[in-house]
Amino acid sequence: MASMELDGMDNLIRRIEEMGKAGVRVENKALKKAGELIVEEAKNNVPVRKGKLKEGLKVSGVRKKNGNKFVLAGIQKGDNSKIFYGKFLEFGTSKMKAQPFMGPAYESKKEEAKEIIKQELKNALNLK
Repeated sequence: MASMELDGMDNLIRRIEEMGKAGVRVENKALKKAGELIVEEAKNNVPVRKGKLKEGLKVSGVRKKNGNKFVLAGIQKGDNSKIFYGKFLEFGTSKMKAQPFMGPAYESKKEEAKEIIKQELKNALNLK
């Protein structure tokens, strides 16, 4: 799983946390919006024009582990749905070359995703 550090945003995050439940909603909205950006890019990268895989790429709900909040974008681990084969496209198999679409989407959009999170937090605090 790829991760993203939000360096230099400690002050913003601290101020959002001081907002209580409203701050939690702001954080969650920002994370989901950033995840959706990456999923949309992944849909553009999928090596098929249409179908279940493109429709099935989603952003998870906000999760928390070791005090860090995050969302999962794309195909989830252990996904046995109709898009389970997406992991074979992404990573390849012993008989099929990888055709990654999630990794490149993350790499190309991670800075923009950080900026979305930053802007959402600033907007909630009425900062420019």
